[in-house]
Amino acid sequence: MGEMIAVTDAATDLSVARDSDPDLAEMVPPVEAPWYAGLADAVTTGRISVPVADVIQAGVGDTTDTVTADLLQGALVDLLTDLLGPDGTHRVHVAEARLAARAARDRIDTSGVAVREAVLREKQYWRQWIAPDGMYRGEYALDPENGALLQTVHDQLTHPRRHPDPKKRPFGAAPARTPFLDRAARERHAAEGLIQVVKAGASVNPMRLLDTEAPSVRIVVNEQALSTGTGFGALEGHPGAVSLGTVERGLCAGYLPVQFSSTGQPLNLGRDERLFTRAQRTAITIRDGGCREPDCDRPPSWTEIHHINHWKRDHGNTDVADGILLCRRGHLRVHNEGWDITRDHDDQYWLIPPPHIDPTRTPRLMKPKTRAEITHPITLPTKLEPAATGTG
Repeated sequence: MGEMIAVTDAATDLSVARDSDPDLAEMVPPVEAPWYAGLADAVTTGRISVPVADVIQAGVGDTTDTVTADLLQGALVDLLTDLLGPDGTHRVHVAEARLAARAARDRIDTSGVAVREAVLREKQYWRQWIAPDGMYRGEYALDPENGALLQTVHDQLTHPRRHPDPKKRPFGAAPARTPFLDRAARERHAAEGLIQVVKAGASVNPMRLLDTEAPSVRIVVNEQALSTGTGFGALEGHPGAVSLGTVERGLCAGYLPVQFSSTGQPLNLGRDERLFTRAQRTAITIRDGGCREPDCDRPPSWTEIHHINHWKRDHGNTDVADGILLCRRGHLRVHNEGWDITRDHDDQYWLIPPPHIDPTRTPRLMKPKTRAEITHPITLPTKLEPAATGTG
């Protein structure tokens, strides 16, 4: 922040000197204040603190090929007006400023939402160690999508309804503290519940697709963003933005879409028929035998079902033929990088790369991991070419 203030002051001093000295004005071109001059002025005049200015600077970001200085300056003016209020005297807190600055950047840089998602995804980690008392301790950092899912599990494990109701206790003296009120008991219950969740996941047959029938995270998205393909969505309970690629992938995974009109009116809570039934998921799992991305060996338990006709973009059906198993990495690539998957009239699936990866967009055969003679009672040719594609 100090550098921004220094640059702004230098630009101001030079502009004043130029205006007061005709000779200097002939030698020096007009001086334009930097786009962040308003932020520097808010600090020097005491309207916001340096920590608040720092988070605004970090949240709004810098110029790029698509985000010009004029765009940033306009966004900053609107942001400071909203934060400081009509009279410019509202006391701004760091947390409030951080969220507002990130939202301001998302509004002027919708194409950068997916990039920022990828950056956060790469920053994820999970570390653990044994403390001197023998307890296992650890820390983690998760991107908003994974963190929201873990938060949902934590909320379910610590919800008051999951603890004994003191009104239903057996006869006898009332305990000094009930699990409903005891923070330590709630946290202990959450820890035990987490281990049970891990045990359940670790003991699953790797050839079984994990059940995703009940959505656990809600995706909030504007109808205009879905229909135009520009903009972004959000995860319920999280202030950040998610790309439309993540929205589409979430629909495949069974998240519940909550669509809003341009005036903020909820339109619908999704369509149940977009979800694959348990029987359909079983059939797809047996047919594919794992992730069908070429050269991927992930088993079904590591995969998600992708609608080859994107549910919203292509009005995708929920037929077995329109679902295919992809690991999380492959699913991310399809939705975020522009890959397409088609099915031909021989029921072979083809992965088509985006133009920036392969200008010819040559289809790549997606072979199932299940033995062909089990699922195909016919002899397949040794070399396959994509036939005319079907829409399902």
